[in-house]
Amino acid sequence: MTSKFLAELSNDYEKLFETEIGYDVVIYAGEEPNVKEIHAHSNILCIRSKYFSAAFSNEWAEKKDEKFIL
Repeated sequence: MTSKFLAELSNDYEKLFETEIGYDVVIYAGEEPNVKEIHAHSNILCIRSKYFSAAFSNEWAEKKDEKFIL
């Protein structure tokens, strides 16, 4: 792969994160009163992490309004 392709791919992932287009996971991080809501994509989490791959395949993650809640 060329470095140009990898740079464009990286930019596309950054845009996806910034615009939150099509996210299907909501992660709550922190403790009250400092809880942060993070939106993510289950397919990317599964590809990058065995933990999330197991979480979504075993269906232990709560699902609400078609979104996983963690």
